[in-house]
Amino acid sequence: MMRRSSNNNNNNGIAILIATILLVVVVDAFVSTTTTTTNVGKSSSVLSAALVEGDQVMLIGPGFLQLVMSKTCKAAGLRPLIVAPQLKLDNFAQYVEDEGIMKDSTIGMPEVGEDQFGNIAAIVFCAEDAVLPASYIKRVLDYQDLGQSPFTDGKLKKVVMCAPCQSEKKEKSMGWMPIFNNDDKKEKVWNDFVDTYSTHPMYKDSDIGSIVRFGTLLGGSTDGPECIQELGISEKMYKMSLEQYRDIRERGFDRFKLGAQLLEGNTVNPRPPNQDKIEKEYFVNDKKEFMETFTVVNGYPEEDRTNRHTVAQVVVQSLLRDDKTYPKELTILSKAASQFPSDNEWNELFDSPGPANWPDPYQFDAEKYAPKK
Repeated sequence: MMRRSSNNNNNNGIAILIATILLVVVVDAFVSTTTTTTNVGKSSSVLSAALVEGDQVMLIGPGFLQLVMSKTCKAAGLRPLIVAPQLKLDNFAQYVEDEGIMKDSTIGMPEVGEDQFGNIAAIVFCAEDAVLPASYIKRVLDYQDLGQSPFTDGKLKKVVMCAPCQSEKKEKSMGWMPIFNNDDKKEKVWNDFVDTYSTHPMYKDSDIGSIVRFGTLLGGSTDGPECIQELGISEKMYKMSLEQYRDIRERGFDRFKLGAQLLEGNTVNPRPPNQDKIEKEYFVNDKKEFMETFTVVNGYPEEDRTNRHTVAQVVVQSLLRDDKTYPKELTILSKAASQFPSDNEWNELFDSPGPANWPDPYQFDAEKYAPKK
């Protein structure tokens, strides 16, 4: 029987790096980072929401997304329960940096007599990689101990599955190496996992179940505006990748890609066929230096990439909303912004989901971002 944990517990490259650092300096000077944390858990929709303050949310991973989500849940007044193997939990403490969250962590479903038993209001499957077998769906959602349910009043209020969106161009995950390429196998594991969930009564025959799709995951720490300081995990996570400049991209997402695109279904926001062409035509001569800036301001959309913070935000938003007030299956992608959507903006996104528009570079005011002389 699974029990709770007892733990309380080459020259081009240099040029790219320099250019990226310069971009950060320039944009930081002209993009406002005076923000407020998204008030998840305190908007008007919360009054009749499925989850309320103090409700326990079991987060089944493992992965950085799970850890970011735990801090977002806590900030919204919910009680996150991280579920992962003991070795993972021992390692996660240095990233979460929150004794309370780690004290509630567990290696599996609780048993009768334990504090969590009978008090779990929601389940979120939030692994980043294809590590959870399809059999986990039934083992978790139909779990009982001594004939009793571990869920609040014998039933769950919400179930959310996080899974990758369909994209032929999606980047490889953190730590991916060609010599160990198991992409086909991973795709099968994900498909089996989602298919099994989709046929479970809690999703198929109920309004409590939903699917949140994400693109290539980046960011999730604290190197950015004020709104992520309490929600991010340790900056140590930036150094976990085997790719040379992924660290820079991770940080860039935390500084400039906190906006959200909420799309209905399993999809992406494909780049228009002529987008690269018109951008290259416009950003020449004295405007060439602003080409990168163009992509990190004014809501510039991502085709198939998502900030971990944004995934966590949309999951918590859905937990705090009434059933049928958001798509049963949605995709969350990032766009350029140095703050999270406001509560009103989240309401608009849920009411009218759709991709962000791709901007016309000829409407871009480059002088606005020129260094002051």
